[in-house]
Amino acid sequence: MVKKTKKRELLEQFIHCMTIGNNVELADLFDKYGVLHDSSQLKIGRDTIHLEGKMAVEMMYHNRFGFNRGPFPITSVEYKGDEMVWYFITYGSIIVPVCAILSDMTEEGLIKRMNIYPL
Repeated sequence: MVKKTKKRELLEQFIHCMTIGNNVELADLFDKYGVLHDSSQLKIGRDTIHLEGKMAVEMMYHNRFGFNRGPFPITSVEYKGDEMVWYFITYGSIIVPVCAILSDMTEEGLIKRMNIYPL
């Protein structure tokens, strides 16, 4: 049996938190100064989300999940190694294929930088 790496576990936890809409647990995956850069929003006519810091992640997703009345539906999750995951996320009536890359993590096992790109 292949042992999961910490990066793979972080990716799985990220997807889980996004799937259930838990902004607090999502933010806890990030370092105090961690960065979340999400350009998938461009596909729905919104600006890129660039968040710096755990608190920024928590606040943004508190608002996102609140305005969305819960989590954004995520389907067809496919892990591409330990640092990348592909999935479909639904924004309203628009389904966007994306790629999330865990670019860097701290020695403590927290996300230092996560990049999300539309496919």
